[in-house]
Amino acid sequence: MILKNLEQKYNFHYPEVYRRLSEAGMLDWGESGADWYQTIFPKLKENPPLLLFGYDIEIWNDEQSISASIHEMSEEDDYRNIHAGYRFVPFAKNGAGDLYAFQFDLENGDDVPVTFIPHDDEEAEILAKNFQDFIFRQLLEAVVEIDEDSMFYEENEGDLKQNLLNQLKTHEPYLVPKHIDILNEIYQRDIFEYTYKVPAGNTFETEGLITFDEMEEILKKEIAFDRLNTKFNYTKEIK
Repeated sequence: MILKNLEQKYNFHYPEVYRRLSEAGMLDWGESGADWYQTIFPKLKENPPLLLFGYDIEIWNDEQSISASIHEMSEEDDYRNIHAGYRFVPFAKNGAGDLYAFQFDLENGDDVPVTFIPHDDEEAEILAKNFQDFIFRQLLEAVVEIDEDSMFYEENEGDLKQNLLNQLKTHEPYLVPKHIDILNEIYQRDIFEYTYKVPAGNTFETEGLITFDEMEEILKKEIAFDRLNTKFNYTKEIK
């Protein structure tokens, strides 16, 4: 009902895979609150809902949050000053308050791109051509850097891997077979340390199941499309 109400109110149609996720209860992370991590989270780990162990993301499953965000972005005095030609429908946020949104002005058949909208920058970035590819990207990004802040972290590596496998099991109906195989192979690896270099030239040590470079190679091969990782100024007219 939440999705239908939003579709009618703002004149758009959610992608079919997102509808299926909603119908299966996969958008429900339980009631939020100060004790969510202690009381709700342990129960969700057995059958993780959508991207519970994703990369710094919190799925919205309430009409009020989504509607309020759409309304704010359309206001003339909104600090982001988003150009009227863009049609963003947010569905999640990260810890910093940045948004993940469907970009309906780029809708192409059944594909509605997913775009990252930062709260403190005028440049948005297109992350995937559709939601199915976005799920795959999130599951990859989550295992590039693994530390105590990772939602799936456990002191015992076997328990950590079990969390990832539990999530893959609930997400398989929404992924293509090849992506499932890739994730299964990655989850069989041992966590390893590696060094990576940022654009500024500095190097950092981290550990994960894949490196940043390998992740980029996989994404370019598996979810490629002409706008992948394209950045654009959302205050200016569409080009």
